[in-house]
Amino acid sequence: MLLAPIVLLTALVQTQPRTPAPALSAGEHPLHLVDPLPRLPLPKPAANALAAVANNNRTAAGAISGRVLTLTMDVVSARWKPEGDADLEVPVLAFAERGKAPSVPGPLVRVRVGTELRLMLTNRTDSALVIGGLRAGTAPKSDTVHLAAGATREVRARFNSTGTYAYWGAFKGTTALDRNWLDSQLNGAIVVDAPTAKTDDYVFLISEWFYPYDDRRQTFEVATVINGKGFPNTQRLTLPQGDSVRFHVVNTTSFHHPMHLHGFYYRIEERAAKRVPANRQLLSNTDLVPVGSTEVFSFVPSTPGNWVFHCHFAFHVDETVSLIGSPRDSASMQAATMSQVMPTTSGSATDVAQSGHSMHGLVIAMQVTPKAGYTPPSMANARTIRLHVQNQPHRLVGGVDAIGFVAQNGDSVPALHTVSIPAPVLELERGKPVRIVVKNNLTEPTSVHWHGLEIESFPDGVPNWSGLGSKVYTQIASRDSFVAEFVPPRAGTFPYHSHLNDRQQMLSGMYGAIIVTDRPRDLKHDHLVVTGGGGPSIEKSIETPFALVNGSTAPAPLHLTAGETHRLRLVSINPDWAIRYTLRNLAVTARWRAIAKDGADLPRALATMRTASVLMGPGETADFAFTPSTPGTWRLDVASDGAGWQIPLQVIVDPAPKRNAKASSSSSSSSAKP
Repeated sequence: MLLAPIVLLTALVQTQPRTPAPALSAGEHPLHLVDPLPRLPLPKPAANALAAVANNNRTAAGAISGRVLTLTMDVVSARWKPEGDADLEVPVLAFAERGKAPSVPGPLVRVRVGTELRLMLTNRTDSALVIGGLRAGTAPKSDTVHLAAGATREVRARFNSTGTYAYWGAFKGTTALDRNWLDSQLNGAIVVDAPTAKTDDYVFLISEWFYPYDDRRQTFEVATVINGKGFPNTQRLTLPQGDSVRFHVVNTTSFHHPMHLHGFYYRIEERAAKRVPANRQLLSNTDLVPVGSTEVFSFVPSTPGNWVFHCHFAFHVDETVSLIGSPRDSASMQAATMSQVMPTTSGSATDVAQSGHSMHGLVIAMQVTPKAGYTPPSMANARTIRLHVQNQPHRLVGGVDAIGFVAQNGDSVPALHTVSIPAPVLELERGKPVRIVVKNNLTEPTSVHWHGLEIESFPDGVPNWSGLGSKVYTQIASRDSFVAEFVPPRAGTFPYHSHLNDRQQMLSGMYGAIIVTDRPRDLKHDHLVVTGGGGPSIEKSIETPFALVNGSTAPAPLHLTAGETHRLRLVSINPDWAIRYTLRNLAVTARWRAIAKDGADLPRALATMRTASVLMGPGETADFAFTPSTPGTWRLDVASDGAGWQIPLQVIVDPAPKRNAKASSSSSSSSAKP
């Protein structure tokens, strides 16, 4: 299923506060919190509605006979619990294989290429519906079935193209992108495999239930789920170290989703049901899966421990997408203690008391079991870096407090209530161990994730999950410290950022860049552009920018030299926005050569010259080479995808330095030698 794209909704209307902020303690500073509206009751399912079950997409539906799949499905009214079995229940329409419970998502259609589908479909609701995507591989406009209330239709289709697709249902007169709450879970995956392909991989279908109470108040409820459940109730994976894994990601929502894999790179094998040629398969750890599209990738879980795979929009993995709700902001989180169930590596469950926020929504937890004799890398002769996390009152636009990092220089402890935005650049050497001591000077807990680095699980930074066996990382408590030790194995550009109460802390300034190299950088030709939060957007007016570029809404210009090649390292780490970077002048858009994505060098077939414009989700990095031919002024436009904000970064190209005749002659002679 490929759906027409729509503008990404701004997080400004994605979150409504649900709990009043507590009184501020001495020494704290107000965050200009919006007074919360009273929570309204959820809609209730019909008394006779069937209970919908979560479908983990591991078992194919129907009966196969030769090259024919026979399947009978109904559309029914159902009651659905998108979180735990004891949590809140809401009404939905759902697909059900005849004789089985309705499921969210609908039954998995998985066949070998060349198989014919013979489907009997009955609408057992009181509304007319349109069903799309059942003839996978055909034009979307012609691939719909209209189904009156109570009607039955037969659908026949032959799957002649391999790929991952989706089918969907909506009220008649609407499209897949118009669905909000009642018809929002009419989705299912179709996987058409090559004749010899393995079928023990994982299919993850992303969907959203969105219930708007009324337009005037802009209040709503939302639950965003993977295979019918939101974290921490999503399915858990146990993966052997060293065995390759394949994920099929099916996005049935009206949002892009930057899907981030902790600890490993994945190789993108398929986009939008089209196989990517082997020489064009790039490595990534965060990729923006488009609206209504699919992606297939594989990876090798090479390091044991606990890991997560999740959307990197912070409002898709926090309380925003939970019907249960939890504290929203840094001030109120201190007054709350939440409990969530996380399994141990032995398979049992443990109640973990977690102060503040916990992850919800689009998260899959994975446990990679170690091979016999596994030993972590040596940390002998590790270099020590000291970082402090603290706040700076009224630092951001509108008088909002900043939360961020500051580096310690030797034994000189930095002054309290000062931060660097973005955080200090961590210049690391590939293959050299590093010990980063993080001191939390906040009055609330925090955590740090070294995004994209292939390191051990324990320092990865996911509270109450990262680690191996009984050694599990918790969080960095107020006034406490944590030591992250690791060996960066790959040269490249990476972010680091908060991983507790992510949205509030990242938007407030808790983000920065890591650059891993084999040799010191040439700062005259190597330039870093970091785009991150400019303050919690829900606390500000729409006219105020939601982002900072290199720590400012009016960033200092970059200086380049004509005729010389410069490396531009772009870091997109604003947790609320997909961001487009475009290098242009008044007349034309520039051209640059792609070098790397997410810290991994691109394959030769992709390391090409192209128009200097790229869309990046939060957590993505990209490196480009740009060689300006003549002096002049360019502009790197950094803008939210869709309506929102734009921040221009001036790029000044200076004339090449003049060389004297003797130096020029010597250079010519030298360059002529073999």
